[in-house]
Amino acid sequence: MALLLRNSLTKASEPFVPLTPGRIGFYACGPTVYDEPHIGHLRSAYTFDWIRKYLGRSGYQVTFVRNVTDVDDKIIEKARQEGCADLRRGVQDVSERYLRLYHKDLELLGVAPPDHEPRATQHIPAMIALIQRLIDRGAAYAQGGDVYFSVKSFTGYGKLSRQDVQAMLEHVRVDPNDKKRDPLDFALWKSCGPDEPAWESPWGPGRPGWHIECSAMSMGLLGESFDIHGGGRDLIFPHHENEIAQSEAASGKTFARTWLHHGLITIEQQKMSKSLKNFVTLTEVRKSGPRAIDELKLLFLGTHYSAPLDYSAERMRMEHQVRLRFDHFYEELEQLRGHYEPKPHPTLARIIGDFESAMSDDLNSPLALTALHALVHESRKLRDPGAMLEAGRLLTEAGSIFGLFSGQRQATEAGSEAWLREAVSRRAEAKARKDYAAADAVRQEVQDRGYTLSDWPGGRTTWRKAE
Repeated sequence: MALLLRNSLTKASEPFVPLTPGRIGFYACGPTVYDEPHIGHLRSAYTFDWIRKYLGRSGYQVTFVRNVTDVDDKIIEKARQEGCADLRRGVQDVSERYLRLYHKDLELLGVAPPDHEPRATQHIPAMIALIQRLIDRGAAYAQGGDVYFSVKSFTGYGKLSRQDVQAMLEHVRVDPNDKKRDPLDFALWKSCGPDEPAWESPWGPGRPGWHIECSAMSMGLLGESFDIHGGGRDLIFPHHENEIAQSEAASGKTFARTWLHHGLITIEQQKMSKSLKNFVTLTEVRKSGPRAIDELKLLFLGTHYSAPLDYSAERMRMEHQVRLRFDHFYEELEQLRGHYEPKPHPTLARIIGDFESAMSDDLNSPLALTALHALVHESRKLRDPGAMLEAGRLLTEAGSIFGLFSGQRQATEAGSEAWLREAVSRRAEAKARKDYAAADAVRQEVQDRGYTLSDWPGGRTTWRKAE
């Protein structure tokens, strides 16, 4: 089944064909580590993680790169706010501290480490070389210790964001003290103050601009042309637009062939904002329950990766109920294991085909989740324990892409299991002596306490929480 991806560059769904058969170079913009990560950062990392896993399961050998911006104006300002006597050391301490928090959250979320996690400060020579290459090609110029990219030198500028250069100029405020030749030009290298982190360069001590970092690191690890570049929609302009311009001006080649952009998160229909104090962290999410991380994943997956997503307490309560339905299914499966064998069934094959079709159509996780719900629902309707176990196997396999449904037994509510086992035993004894009224009374007793009993061939009875 051909994989279709909606390419932000062309605004069209296209059959995905990698540059090298069987291999994929995949770069995703990672964090600027100056503050605690929030669920917007986590949606990005989680989304590209499951996309990577899906591509790997589809038979591709994926080289996945996610960068870290560990020197930036925001990090420097954070170090200043903290009163660091040595600003250079302070910037390093700030970036290390928040990178550790980011890694901790990703570990809790079950996001696998990338194949490469380049830090900007480790690739300064490559950035300087790329900037010099742009100067040599007439696409950039040095001015007073800074280096700028000449936007008008690149005829394709605006092709990702669909913006017209002339229209942009009409909305740009001109700073009379600006060193730039043109208001649209952007910094590749910045001269620094005496106390700021700086590296030696042909243009004097300074540090790289944000945009050049990703170009140098992605091309250094994946080549001048690679398959997929990902990031949030807020990065389309100017970051990704500038990446394309400087990379293609330097190499003369197509930079990234397919661009994937995930939607942003709002909180209770409001944009996340520090001034509104409505950032939500994973620490806060976890306060809602012991399985809140799985519920957050279900929330993420219930909206197409490219669409905006609203986080709210009500939405999380809904995902709690969704998670419980899957848990109850696994609990019932555990009672069948060891007594029956998984058995393929055409209904289940059709449903897993629906799952594959959804994933092949621009990674449509909401439709894929619908198929997984159907596995649970339809396998129960079949009244065949072998089909139930097969549905569980398929659910676990498909869910592993998303870091869900490990298949382990889910715990019955505290104190309920012993009572349930005793009730099932009493009912079996009543049926054995053909006291069907007593057996029905036990079933009603179980039902009144919120559980459903199911009888299977061979005399096996299972229970699950009623829904």
